[in-house]
Amino acid sequence: MILRDYQTKLYADTRAAIASTPRVCVQLPPGGGKTVLASTMTKSAIARGKRVWIIVPRGEIGNQFSKTLKKMNQPHGRIDAKHSESAAFRVHIVSSHTLIKRWDKIVNAPDLIFIDEAHLFHDRQLKILEHYPSAYVIGLTATPERLDGKPLRDIYGALVEGPPKTELIKKGALVPPILYAPELEGLGAIKRSGLDYEEKALANLLEKRCTYGNAVEKYMKHAQGRTALVFARSVNEAGKVAAEFRNVGLRFETISAKTKTDDRATLIKALENHELDGLVNCEIATYGLDVPTLGCVILLRPTKSKALQEQMIWRGGRAHAESGKKDFIILDHVNMYLEFGHPLKNNEWNFNGTVKRKKTDKEALKFKLCPETGLYCERASCVGCEHNTKQRKSRASEIIDCELKKIECDIDIKKAPADLRREIKERLDAAIRAAKESNLAPGPVGEALKAARLAGKPVMWVYHVLNSNKHLVNATLLHEIARQLGYKPGWAWMKRKELENKK
Repeated sequence: MILRDYQTKLYADTRAAIASTPRVCVQLPPGGGKTVLASTMTKSAIARGKRVWIIVPRGEIGNQFSKTLKKMNQPHGRIDAKHSESAAFRVHIVSSHTLIKRWDKIVNAPDLIFIDEAHLFHDRQLKILEHYPSAYVIGLTATPERLDGKPLRDIYGALVEGPPKTELIKKGALVPPILYAPELEGLGAIKRSGLDYEEKALANLLEKRCTYGNAVEKYMKHAQGRTALVFARSVNEAGKVAAEFRNVGLRFETISAKTKTDDRATLIKALENHELDGLVNCEIATYGLDVPTLGCVILLRPTKSKALQEQMIWRGGRAHAESGKKDFIILDHVNMYLEFGHPLKNNEWNFNGTVKRKKTDKEALKFKLCPETGLYCERASCVGCEHNTKQRKSRASEIIDCELKKIECDIDIKKAPADLRREIKERLDAAIRAAKESNLAPGPVGEALKAARLAGKPVMWVYHVLNSNKHLVNATLLHEIARQLGYKPGWAWMKRKELENKK
Protein backbone atom coordinates (compact mmCIF):
# COMPACT_ATOMS: atom_id res chain seq x y z
CA MET A 1 0.00 0.00 0.00
CA ILE A 2 1.59 3.28 -1.16
CA LEU A 3 1.25 6.43 0.94
CA ARG A 4 0.03 9.65 -0.63
CA ASP A 5 2.54 12.51 -0.68
CA TYR A 6 0.97 14.29 2.30
CA GLN A 7 0.95 11.01 4.29
CA THR A 8 4.64 10.53 3.50
CA LYS A 9 5.36 14.02 4.82
CA LEU A 10 3.25 13.38 7.92
CA TYR A 11 5.13 10.11 8.47
CA ALA A 12 8.47 11.96 8.31
CA ASP A 13 7.23 14.79 10.56
CA THR A 14 5.98 12.27 13.13
CA ARG A 15 9.30 10.41 13.20
CA ALA A 16 11.14 13.72 13.63
CA ALA A 17 8.84 14.71 16.50
CA ILE A 18 9.07 11.37 18.30
CA ALA A 19 12.85 11.65 18.22
CA SER A 20 12.46 14.61 20.58
CA THR A 21 9.53 13.46 22.71
CA PRO A 22 8.28 9.88 23.27
CA ARG A 23 4.59 10.80 22.95
CA VAL A 24 3.26 12.57 19.87
CA CYS A 25 -0.28 13.45 18.77
CA VAL A 26 -0.93 13.25 15.01
CA GLN A 27 -3.86 15.17 13.51
CA LEU A 28 -5.41 14.37 10.14
CA PRO A 29 -8.98 15.24 9.05
CA PRO A 30 -11.58 12.44 8.88
CA GLY A 31 -11.00 10.46 5.70
CA GLY A 32 -7.40 11.62 5.41
CA GLY A 33 -5.98 8.14 5.97
CA LYS A 34 -4.90 7.82 9.61
CA THR A 35 -5.46 4.04 9.50
CA VAL A 36 -3.16 3.57 6.50
CA LEU A 37 -0.54 5.87 8.02
CA ALA A 38 -0.49 4.03 11.37
CA SER A 39 -0.48 0.61 9.67
CA THR A 40 2.51 1.62 7.54
CA MET A 41 4.38 2.84 10.61
CA THR A 42 3.47 -0.43 12.33
CA LYS A 43 5.10 -2.49 9.56
CA SER A 44 8.24 -0.36 9.84
CA ALA A 45 8.40 -0.90 13.62
CA ILE A 46 7.92 -4.67 13.23
CA ALA A 47 10.79 -4.75 10.74
CA ARG A 48 12.97 -3.33 13.52
CA GLY A 49 11.88 -6.07 15.95
CA LYS A 50 9.42 -3.98 18.00
CA ARG A 51 6.08 -4.96 19.51
CA VAL A 52 3.16 -2.77 18.53
CA TRP A 53 -0.30 -2.14 19.96
CA ILE A 54 -3.07 -0.28 18.17
CA ILE A 55 -5.57 0.73 20.84
CA VAL A 56 -9.10 1.44 19.60
CA PRO A 57 -12.24 2.67 21.42
CA ARG A 58 -14.70 0.62 19.36
CA GLY A 59 -14.79 -2.74 17.59
CA GLU A 60 -15.66 -1.23 14.18
CA ILE A 61 -12.43 0.79 14.25
CA GLY A 62 -10.48 -2.33 15.18
CA ASN A 63 -11.99 -4.09 12.18
CA GLN A 64 -10.86 -1.24 9.89
CA PHE A 65 -7.29 -1.53 11.18
CA SER A 66 -7.41 -5.32 10.80
CA LYS A 67 -8.60 -5.00 7.21
CA THR A 68 -5.77 -2.58 6.36
CA LEU A 69 -3.10 -4.72 8.05
CA LYS A 70 -4.30 -7.76 6.11
CA LYS A 71 -3.93 -5.83 2.85
CA MET A 72 -0.34 -5.15 3.89
CA ASN A 73 0.22 -8.83 4.70
CA GLN A 74 0.96 -7.95 8.32
CA PRO A 75 -0.02 -10.75 10.77
CA HIS A 76 -1.71 -9.48 13.91
CA GLY A 77 -3.78 -10.57 16.88
CA ARG A 78 -6.63 -9.03 18.85
CA ILE A 79 -7.08 -8.27 22.54
CA ASP A 80 -10.78 -7.73 23.19
CA ALA A 81 -13.78 -9.40 24.78
CA LYS A 82 -13.44 -12.43 22.46
CA HIS A 83 -9.64 -12.61 22.11
CA SER A 84 -6.57 -12.70 24.35
CA GLU A 85 -2.95 -11.75 23.86
CA SER A 86 -1.07 -14.24 21.66
CA ALA A 87 2.68 -14.83 21.69
CA ALA A 88 2.39 -15.69 17.99
CA PHE A 89 1.92 -12.02 17.06
CA ARG A 90 4.06 -8.93 17.52
CA VAL A 91 1.12 -6.69 16.56
CA HIS A 92 -2.16 -6.55 18.48
CA ILE A 93 -5.29 -4.50 17.92
CA VAL A 94 -6.43 -3.75 21.46
CA SER A 95 -9.85 -2.75 22.77
CA SER A 96 -9.40 0.07 25.28
CA HIS A 97 -12.46 -1.20 27.20
CA THR A 98 -10.91 -4.66 27.56
CA LEU A 99 -7.39 -3.46 28.33
CA ILE A 100 -8.33 -1.71 31.58
CA LYS A 101 -9.65 -5.04 32.88
CA ARG A 102 -6.61 -7.11 31.89
CA TRP A 103 -3.51 -5.26 33.06
CA ASP A 104 -2.37 -8.24 35.13
CA LYS A 105 -2.85 -10.71 32.24
CA ILE A 106 -0.57 -8.96 29.73
CA VAL A 107 2.71 -10.86 29.23
CA ASN A 108 4.56 -8.86 26.58
CA ALA A 109 4.61 -5.10 26.97
CA PRO A 110 4.47 -3.03 23.76
CA ASP A 111 7.35 -0.90 22.49
CA LEU A 112 5.13 1.33 20.38
CA ILE A 113 1.48 2.19 21.08
CA PHE A 114 -0.96 3.86 18.70
CA ILE A 115 -4.05 5.31 20.39
CA ASP A 116 -6.86 6.00 17.95
CA GLU A 117 -9.34 8.82 18.68
CA ALA A 118 -6.78 10.28 21.06
CA HIS A 119 -9.07 13.16 22.07
CA LEU A 120 -11.24 10.66 23.99
CA PHE A 121 -10.77 8.79 27.29
CA HIS A 122 -8.17 11.08 28.84
CA ASP A 123 -8.01 9.21 32.17
CA ARG A 124 -7.74 5.87 30.37
CA GLN A 125 -4.76 7.14 28.39
CA LEU A 126 -3.04 8.27 31.59
CA LYS A 127 -3.40 4.72 32.94
CA ILE A 128 -1.82 3.33 29.77
CA LEU A 129 1.18 5.65 30.24
CA GLU A 130 1.39 4.58 33.88
CA HIS A 131 1.50 0.87 32.98
CA TYR A 132 3.85 1.24 30.00
CA PRO A 133 6.08 4.24 30.77
CA SER A 134 8.89 3.17 28.42
CA ALA A 135 6.67 2.75 25.34
CA TYR A 136 6.56 5.30 22.55
CA VAL A 137 3.00 6.57 22.08
CA ILE A 138 1.42 8.06 18.96
CA GLY A 139 -2.09 9.45 19.36
CA LEU A 140 -4.27 9.64 16.25
CA THR A 141 -7.16 12.06 15.93
CA ALA A 142 -8.91 14.38 13.53
CA THR A 143 -9.76 16.75 16.38
CA PRO A 144 -6.91 17.28 18.90
CA GLU A 145 -8.76 19.03 21.69
CA ARG A 146 -11.00 18.23 24.64
CA LEU A 147 -14.43 19.74 25.24
CA ASP A 148 -13.61 20.72 28.83
CA GLY A 149 -10.73 22.92 27.61
CA LYS A 150 -8.08 20.90 29.43
CA PRO A 151 -4.86 20.25 27.50
CA LEU A 152 -3.97 17.15 25.54
CA ARG A 153 -0.39 18.32 25.97
CA ASP A 154 -0.30 16.76 29.44
CA ILE A 155 -0.23 13.43 27.56
CA TYR A 156 1.47 14.32 24.27
CA GLY A 157 4.64 16.38 24.08
CA ALA A 158 4.01 17.53 20.51
CA LEU A 159 1.24 17.96 17.95
CA VAL A 160 1.94 17.07 14.33
CA GLU A 161 -0.77 18.48 12.05
CA GLY A 162 -1.63 17.17 8.62
CA PRO A 163 -2.74 19.30 5.67
CA PRO A 164 -6.01 21.30 5.76
CA LYS A 165 -9.18 19.85 4.31
CA THR A 166 -8.99 22.16 1.27
CA GLU A 167 -5.66 20.57 0.30
CA LEU A 168 -6.99 17.03 0.82
CA ILE A 169 -9.89 17.87 -1.48
CA LYS A 170 -7.50 19.06 -4.19
CA LYS A 171 -5.50 15.82 -3.82
CA GLY A 172 -8.65 13.70 -4.14
CA ALA A 173 -8.60 12.26 -0.61
CA LEU A 174 -11.80 14.14 0.34
CA VAL A 175 -14.71 15.61 -1.58
CA PRO A 176 -16.03 19.15 -0.96
CA PRO A 177 -19.13 19.80 1.15
CA ILE A 178 -22.22 21.66 -0.05
CA LEU A 179 -23.67 23.29 3.05
CA TYR A 180 -27.31 24.25 3.53
CA ALA A 181 -28.20 26.13 6.71
CA PRO A 182 -31.26 28.13 7.79
CA GLU A 183 -31.86 31.82 7.87
CA LEU A 184 -32.00 31.94 11.65
CA GLU A 185 -35.24 33.40 12.98
CA GLY A 186 -34.43 36.50 15.01
CA LEU A 187 -31.03 36.99 13.38
CA GLY A 188 -32.05 40.27 11.77
CA ALA A 189 -32.69 41.80 15.19
CA ILE A 190 -29.18 41.08 16.47
CA LYS A 191 -26.77 44.00 16.54
CA ARG A 192 -23.57 43.73 14.55
CA SER A 193 -20.05 44.47 15.68
CA GLY A 194 -18.33 45.31 12.41
CA LEU A 195 -19.23 42.53 9.97
CA ASP A 196 -19.92 39.97 12.70
CA TYR A 197 -22.89 39.49 14.98
CA GLU A 198 -22.61 40.70 18.55
CA GLU A 199 -21.34 37.63 20.39
CA LYS A 200 -23.53 37.64 23.51
CA ALA A 201 -26.77 38.26 21.62
CA LEU A 202 -25.97 35.51 19.13
CA ALA A 203 -25.15 33.10 21.97
CA ASN A 204 -28.52 33.83 23.60
CA LEU A 205 -30.31 33.15 20.33
CA LEU A 206 -28.53 29.85 19.81
CA GLU A 207 -29.55 28.76 23.32
CA LYS A 208 -33.01 27.91 21.99
CA ARG A 209 -33.51 24.21 21.35
CA CYS A 210 -34.84 24.54 17.83
CA THR A 211 -34.78 22.52 14.64
CA TYR A 212 -35.10 24.68 11.56
CA GLY A 213 -37.00 23.21 8.63
CA ASN A 214 -38.55 19.78 8.17
CA ALA A 215 -35.79 17.17 7.80
CA VAL A 216 -37.69 14.88 5.43
CA GLU A 217 -38.89 17.71 3.20
CA LYS A 218 -35.42 19.31 2.92
CA TYR A 219 -33.73 15.96 2.25
CA MET A 220 -36.14 15.27 -0.60
CA LYS A 221 -35.56 18.76 -2.00
CA HIS A 222 -31.77 18.98 -1.73
CA ALA A 223 -30.37 15.45 -1.44
CA GLN A 224 -32.84 12.77 -2.52
CA GLY A 225 -31.03 9.82 -4.11
CA ARG A 226 -28.00 10.24 -1.86
CA THR A 227 -27.45 7.93 1.11
CA ALA A 228 -27.81 9.93 4.32
CA LEU A 229 -26.55 9.80 7.90
CA VAL A 230 -28.74 11.67 10.38
CA PHE A 231 -27.51 12.83 13.81
CA ALA A 232 -30.37 12.97 16.33
CA ARG A 233 -30.50 14.30 19.89
CA SER A 234 -31.71 11.10 21.54
CA VAL A 235 -32.54 7.47 20.88
CA ASN A 236 -36.25 8.27 21.11
CA GLU A 237 -35.96 11.13 18.64
CA ALA A 238 -33.88 8.95 16.29
CA GLY A 239 -36.69 6.41 16.14
CA LYS A 240 -39.29 9.08 15.44
CA VAL A 241 -37.19 10.70 12.69
CA ALA A 242 -36.55 7.35 10.97
CA ALA A 243 -40.30 6.64 11.05
CA GLU A 244 -41.00 10.02 9.39
CA PHE A 245 -38.65 9.12 6.53
CA ARG A 246 -40.27 5.68 6.17
CA ASN A 247 -43.72 7.31 6.04
CA VAL A 248 -42.82 8.85 2.66
CA GLY A 249 -41.46 5.56 1.28
CA LEU A 250 -37.77 6.02 2.07
CA ARG A 251 -35.66 3.20 3.55
CA PHE A 252 -34.37 4.62 6.85
CA GLU A 253 -33.36 2.71 9.98
CA THR A 254 -32.14 3.63 13.47
CA ILE A 255 -28.72 2.88 14.93
CA SER A 256 -27.48 3.67 18.46
CA ALA A 257 -25.39 2.37 21.34
CA LYS A 258 -28.29 0.01 22.11
CA THR A 259 -27.95 -1.67 18.68
CA LYS A 260 -26.02 -4.94 18.89
CA THR A 261 -22.56 -4.87 17.33
CA ASP A 262 -23.42 -7.38 14.59
CA ASP A 263 -26.63 -5.53 13.77
CA ARG A 264 -24.71 -2.25 13.56
CA ALA A 265 -22.30 -3.81 11.08
CA THR A 266 -25.22 -5.11 8.98
CA LEU A 267 -26.94 -1.72 8.91
CA ILE A 268 -23.74 0.15 8.01
CA LYS A 269 -23.01 -2.32 5.21
CA ALA A 270 -26.57 -1.90 3.89
CA LEU A 271 -26.09 1.86 3.85
CA GLU A 272 -22.80 1.55 2.01
CA ASN A 273 -24.38 -0.73 -0.61
CA HIS A 274 -27.39 1.59 -1.11
CA GLU A 275 -29.73 -1.05 0.30
CA LEU A 276 -30.81 1.69 2.73
CA ASP A 277 -31.45 5.35 1.96
CA GLY A 278 -30.26 6.42 5.35
CA LEU A 279 -29.47 5.76 9.00
CA VAL A 280 -30.65 7.91 11.90
CA ASN A 281 -28.13 7.58 14.73
CA CYS A 282 -27.68 8.74 18.29
CA GLU A 283 -24.12 9.00 19.65
CA ILE A 284 -22.72 6.06 17.70
CA ALA A 285 -21.54 7.35 14.30
CA THR A 286 -19.50 10.34 15.42
CA TYR A 287 -16.15 8.63 14.95
CA GLY A 288 -14.77 5.54 13.27
CA LEU A 289 -17.60 5.19 10.75
CA ASP A 290 -16.19 4.42 7.29
CA VAL A 291 -18.88 4.68 4.59
CA PRO A 292 -17.16 6.23 1.54
CA THR A 293 -20.39 6.20 -0.51
CA LEU A 294 -22.21 8.42 1.99
CA GLY A 295 -23.63 11.44 0.17
CA CYS A 296 -25.49 13.47 2.79
CA VAL A 297 -25.11 14.39 6.48
CA ILE A 298 -28.18 15.74 8.30
CA LEU A 299 -27.61 17.57 11.59
CA LEU A 300 -30.53 17.49 14.03
CA ARG A 301 -28.29 17.40 17.09
CA PRO A 302 -26.64 20.65 18.29
CA THR A 303 -23.33 20.75 20.13
CA LYS A 304 -20.95 23.30 21.62
CA SER A 305 -18.01 21.01 20.87
CA LYS A 306 -16.01 21.95 17.78
CA ALA A 307 -14.41 18.50 17.82
CA LEU A 308 -17.78 16.71 17.86
CA GLN A 309 -19.16 18.94 15.11
CA GLU A 310 -16.13 18.19 12.92
CA GLN A 311 -16.45 14.46 13.53
CA MET A 312 -20.14 14.50 12.59
CA ILE A 313 -19.91 16.58 9.43
CA TRP A 314 -16.93 14.86 7.82
CA ARG A 315 -18.45 11.39 7.99
CA GLY A 316 -19.62 12.31 4.48
CA GLY A 317 -16.33 13.72 3.20
CA ARG A 318 -14.54 10.53 2.15
CA ALA A 319 -13.81 10.26 -1.55
CA HIS A 320 -15.18 7.31 -3.53
CA ALA A 321 -14.11 7.40 -7.18
CA GLU A 322 -15.83 4.09 -8.01
CA SER A 323 -19.29 5.61 -7.49
CA GLY A 324 -18.42 8.91 -9.14
CA LYS A 325 -18.88 10.80 -5.87
CA LYS A 326 -17.85 14.44 -6.37
CA ASP A 327 -19.20 16.13 -3.24
CA PHE A 328 -21.47 15.63 -0.25
CA ILE A 329 -24.36 17.64 1.15
CA ILE A 330 -24.74 18.93 4.71
CA LEU A 331 -28.28 19.82 5.85
CA ASP A 332 -27.61 21.83 9.01
CA HIS A 333 -31.02 22.02 10.71
CA VAL A 334 -29.58 23.22 14.06
CA ASN A 335 -27.42 26.01 12.66
CA MET A 336 -23.99 24.75 13.65
CA TYR A 337 -22.74 26.97 10.83
CA LEU A 338 -23.29 30.07 12.97
CA GLU A 339 -21.55 28.39 15.90
CA PHE A 340 -18.42 27.14 14.09
CA GLY A 341 -18.32 28.64 10.60
CA HIS A 342 -18.06 26.84 7.28
CA PRO A 343 -16.69 23.26 7.41
CA LEU A 344 -13.85 24.15 5.01
CA LYS A 345 -12.39 26.77 7.32
CA ASN A 346 -9.09 25.84 8.95
CA ASN A 347 -9.41 24.93 12.63
CA GLU A 348 -7.20 26.26 15.38
CA TRP A 349 -7.21 23.41 17.90
CA ASN A 350 -7.09 23.93 21.64
CA PHE A 351 -4.32 21.32 22.04
CA ASN A 352 -2.49 23.29 24.73
CA GLY A 353 -5.61 23.95 26.77
CA THR A 354 -5.14 27.71 26.50
CA VAL A 355 -8.88 28.31 26.10
CA LYS A 356 -10.25 27.74 29.58
CA ARG A 357 -13.87 27.14 30.58
CA LYS A 358 -15.18 28.60 33.78
CA LYS A 359 -16.50 26.06 36.27
CA THR A 360 -19.81 27.90 36.32
CA ASP A 361 -20.12 27.94 32.54
CA LYS A 362 -23.69 26.82 31.84
CA GLU A 363 -22.69 25.25 28.55
CA ALA A 364 -20.01 23.11 30.22
CA LEU A 365 -22.56 21.87 32.73
CA LYS A 366 -24.85 20.70 29.94
CA PHE A 367 -22.38 18.05 28.82
CA LYS A 368 -21.02 14.88 30.37
CA LEU A 369 -18.66 12.21 29.08
CA CYS A 370 -20.35 8.86 28.49
CA PRO A 371 -18.06 6.16 29.95
CA GLU A 372 -19.10 3.66 27.28
CA THR A 373 -19.12 5.64 24.03
CA GLY A 374 -16.48 8.21 25.00
CA LEU A 375 -18.66 11.03 23.65
CA TYR A 376 -19.72 14.24 25.29
CA CYS A 377 -23.52 14.19 25.48
CA GLU A 378 -26.21 16.55 26.63
CA ARG A 379 -27.83 15.02 29.69
CA ALA A 380 -31.25 15.27 28.06
CA SER A 381 -30.04 13.37 25.01
CA CYS A 382 -29.25 10.26 27.07
CA VAL A 383 -32.92 9.38 27.47
CA GLY A 384 -33.43 5.85 26.20
CA CYS A 385 -29.69 5.05 26.32
CA GLU A 386 -28.79 1.89 28.23
CA HIS A 387 -25.85 3.72 29.85
CA ASN A 388 -28.07 6.38 31.43
CA THR A 389 -29.13 5.39 34.93
CA LYS A 390 -31.09 8.52 35.84
CA GLN A 391 -33.30 8.52 32.72
CA ARG A 392 -34.09 12.22 32.79
CA LYS A 393 -37.03 13.45 30.77
CA SER A 394 -36.16 15.03 27.43
CA ARG A 395 -37.70 18.20 26.08
CA ALA A 396 -38.93 17.87 22.52
CA SER A 397 -37.18 20.07 20.02
CA GLU A 398 -39.28 22.89 18.61
CA ILE A 399 -39.47 22.71 14.82
CA ILE A 400 -39.50 26.09 13.10
CA ASP A 401 -40.52 25.96 9.46
CA CYS A 402 -38.04 27.76 7.24
CA GLU A 403 -35.97 27.30 4.10
CA LEU A 404 -32.35 26.18 4.10
CA LYS A 405 -30.01 28.26 1.97
CA LYS A 406 -26.72 27.29 0.36
CA ILE A 407 -23.74 28.70 2.28
CA GLU A 408 -20.49 29.61 0.52
CA CYS A 409 -17.19 29.19 2.35
CA ASP A 410 -15.41 32.32 3.57
CA ILE A 411 -11.81 31.13 3.16
CA ASP A 412 -8.83 32.71 4.93
CA ILE A 413 -7.11 33.83 1.74
CA LYS A 414 -3.73 34.34 3.42
CA LYS A 415 -3.58 30.66 4.41
CA ALA A 416 -4.92 29.29 1.13
CA PRO A 417 -2.60 27.49 -1.35
CA ALA A 418 -1.19 29.62 -4.17
CA ASP A 419 -3.33 28.05 -6.90
CA LEU A 420 -6.49 28.60 -4.82
CA ARG A 421 -5.50 32.25 -4.26
CA ARG A 422 -5.19 32.64 -8.04
CA GLU A 423 -8.63 31.09 -8.58
CA ILE A 424 -10.20 33.45 -6.03
CA LYS A 425 -8.49 36.50 -7.58
CA GLU A 426 -9.74 35.50 -11.05
CA ARG A 427 -13.28 35.08 -9.66
CA LEU A 428 -13.05 38.48 -7.97
CA ASP A 429 -11.81 40.23 -11.14
CA ALA A 430 -14.60 38.64 -13.19
CA ALA A 431 -17.25 39.61 -10.62
CA ILE A 432 -16.07 43.23 -10.50
CA ARG A 433 -16.06 43.47 -14.32
CA ALA A 434 -19.57 42.03 -14.52
CA ALA A 435 -20.87 44.44 -11.86
CA LYS A 436 -19.43 47.46 -13.69
CA GLU A 437 -20.65 46.31 -17.12
CA SER A 438 -24.17 45.71 -15.81
CA ASN A 439 -24.41 49.23 -14.34
CA LEU A 440 -24.46 47.76 -10.83
CA ALA A 441 -27.40 45.39 -11.29
CA PRO A 442 -28.32 43.56 -8.02
CA GLY A 443 -27.13 40.10 -9.14
CA PRO A 444 -23.61 41.14 -10.21
CA VAL A 445 -23.21 43.35 -7.13
CA GLY A 446 -24.10 40.36 -4.94
CA GLU A 447 -21.57 38.14 -6.74
CA ALA A 448 -18.91 40.86 -6.36
CA LEU A 449 -19.53 40.96 -2.61
CA LYS A 450 -19.26 37.16 -2.33
CA ALA A 451 -16.03 37.07 -4.35
CA ALA A 452 -14.55 39.94 -2.35
CA ARG A 453 -15.29 38.19 0.92
CA LEU A 454 -13.57 35.04 -0.35
CA ALA A 455 -10.58 37.21 -1.26
CA GLY A 456 -10.48 38.75 2.20
CA LYS A 457 -11.56 42.20 0.99
CA PRO A 458 -13.71 44.42 3.25
CA VAL A 459 -17.17 45.56 2.20
CA MET A 460 -16.14 49.16 1.57
CA TRP A 461 -13.39 47.99 -0.78
CA VAL A 462 -16.17 46.72 -3.05
CA TYR A 463 -17.91 50.09 -2.82
CA HIS A 464 -14.81 52.06 -3.79
CA VAL A 465 -14.02 49.74 -6.72
CA LEU A 466 -17.56 49.88 -8.08
CA ASN A 467 -18.13 53.60 -7.54
CA SER A 468 -17.22 55.02 -10.96
CA ASN A 469 -17.44 58.67 -9.90
CA LYS A 470 -14.98 59.02 -7.05
CA HIS A 471 -16.00 62.63 -6.41
CA LEU A 472 -19.60 61.78 -5.51
CA VAL A 473 -21.08 59.55 -2.84
CA ASN A 474 -23.10 56.76 -4.49
CA ALA A 475 -25.99 56.36 -2.05
CA THR A 476 -27.75 53.90 -4.34
CA LEU A 477 -24.75 51.56 -4.30
CA LEU A 478 -24.47 51.81 -0.50
CA HIS A 479 -28.13 50.85 -0.09
CA GLU A 480 -27.76 47.93 -2.52
CA ILE A 481 -24.73 46.63 -0.59
CA ALA A 482 -26.71 46.93 2.65
CA ARG A 483 -29.63 45.05 1.09
CA GLN A 484 -27.39 42.26 -0.27
CA LEU A 485 -25.75 41.75 3.12
CA GLY A 486 -28.93 42.05 5.19
CA TYR A 487 -27.77 45.23 6.94
CA LYS A 488 -30.29 47.68 8.34
CA PRO A 489 -30.88 50.88 6.30
CA GLY A 490 -29.05 52.86 8.95
CA TRP A 491 -25.77 51.29 7.85
CA ALA A 492 -25.98 52.95 4.41
CA TRP A 493 -26.87 56.29 6.00
CA MET A 494 -23.93 56.07 8.41
CA LYS A 495 -21.47 55.16 5.63
CA ARG A 496 -22.80 57.98 3.47
CA LYS A 497 -22.12 60.48 6.25
CA GLU A 498 -18.60 59.08 6.77
CA LEU A 499 -17.82 59.43 3.07
CA GLU A 500 -19.25 62.95 2.88
CA ASN A 501 -17.15 64.05 5.86
CA LYS A 502 -14.01 62.85 4.07
CA LYS A 503 -14.70 65.06 1.03
